[in-house]
Amino acid sequence: MPIFAALGAEFTVLDYSEKQIQSDLMVAEREGYTIDAIRGDMTKPLPFDDDFFDLIFHPVSNCYIEDVMHVWRECHRILRKGGRMMAGLDNGINFLFDDGDEREIKYRLPYNPLKDKSLLISMEKQDCGVQFSHTMEEQIRGQLKVGFTLLDVYEDTNGAGLLHDYGVPTFWATLAEKR
Repeated sequence: MPIFAALGAEFTVLDYSEKQIQSDLMVAEREGYTIDAIRGDMTKPLPFDDDFFDLIFHPVSNCYIEDVMHVWRECHRILRKGGRMMAGLDNGINFLFDDGDEREIKYRLPYNPLKDKSLLISMEKQDCGVQFSHTMEEQIRGQLKVGFTLLDVYEDTNGAGLLHDYGVPTFWATLAEKR
């Protein structure tokens, strides 16, 4: 958000975590910019009017929800015609491995702890929130199905570790437009 503020944008942050919202507000106060921070759940209807935003920056957060189509429908609804959405996406490869050295495939895809109790127990032990893998069809095709036009795609690695060393992209980013 500091980057958007430096560019002169008016912006709203939506997050499920009250702790994250408090952190966003603290940084905004410290850096001297205004931020509208709302606690919300992206699995529910978003608390914004239709055609409300010019830009949506959706970081890699779909991994915390089971149904990504709802998010794409809501983003399309609240974005103005001609507005753009930048979305960061986990492509699921990380979910194949345990949190170790990325040398042994341990899990099957799709990774869904609501359908495999052992995964849920593992996530609880790691205290990292319940997470889900998603396919390209869910992530990118989902954006297209709700009416977005895909303008660009970018791939990136974890930035460290064996997969990174071998150049394996584990994340995507898309730029889409509501036409």
